[in-house]
Amino acid sequence: MSESRRVVVTGLGAVTPIGNDAPSTWRSVLEGRSGIAPITLFDASEWPNTIVGEVKNWDPTGLLPARDLRHMDRSVQFAAVSALEALRDAGIDYSKPLGPEVGVIFGAGAGGYSILDEQWKIMHTKGARRVSPFFLTNVLPDAASGYIAMLTGANGPNMAVISACATGAGAIGEASEIIKRGDAEVMIAGGTEAPLTPFLFSAFAALRAIASPGDDPASACKPFDIRRDGFVVAEGAGAVLLESAEHAEARGATPYCEL
Repeated sequence: MSESRRVVVTGLGAVTPIGNDAPSTWRSVLEGRSGIAPITLFDASEWPNTIVGEVKNWDPTGLLPARDLRHMDRSVQFAAVSALEALRDAGIDYSKPLGPEVGVIFGAGAGGYSILDEQWKIMHTKGARRVSPFFLTNVLPDAASGYIAMLTGANGPNMAVISACATGAGAIGEASEIIKRGDAEVMIAGGTEAPLTPFLFSAFAALRAIASPGDDPASACKPFDIRRDGFVVAEGAGAVLLESAEHAEARGATPYCEL
């Protein structure tokens, strides 16, 4: 296919520290609300700087199948919920398999941190034989793209982009190229992360990379300020639904923008 094949964005999904879907996240942005606060997911009393961006009141029950939730890492839950939201936002019905015209490129920096933390504890407290047989397939960085494909029946190109903090942007870029070259008409693309575990937090603390809360935790993340002293570890996911312009026009979709 010609490289002039246009790609448009027709759906958005998000799970963030300032909203558990795209509309509430955007409202928080417009209202200037911060999602940075002291950590609550685990006891962080041994570290001096314990401000993070946590997803609040997270309960995916009813949003995802119970049989899958039992094994999903927290990051995969975020990814799947944001991806399904993007499909609904684009007006695409996934009650029936989406088929080979639809693919998934969804990445994570490293994969299932919470599952790794959980199974590590099980091995050291209950023995190696108690480690879950589902651990390996759910800790991998491509667990998110795999689950999204299984939940939607998207049988097109599928992989995980892994490029640290650029993962989400890389996923969107590669998904766009897949559409441009004609390998799919629709792509679900995005990035996810759930790194708020004691082990990983210890690693960031050891690097002395975590910002100090100061008088106002909400203003701790200030990368372009001369007073900056570190970054804020956070969690969440973002998804976009990409389509060829021809496909979107044929089904009467209204794009947000052209990529």
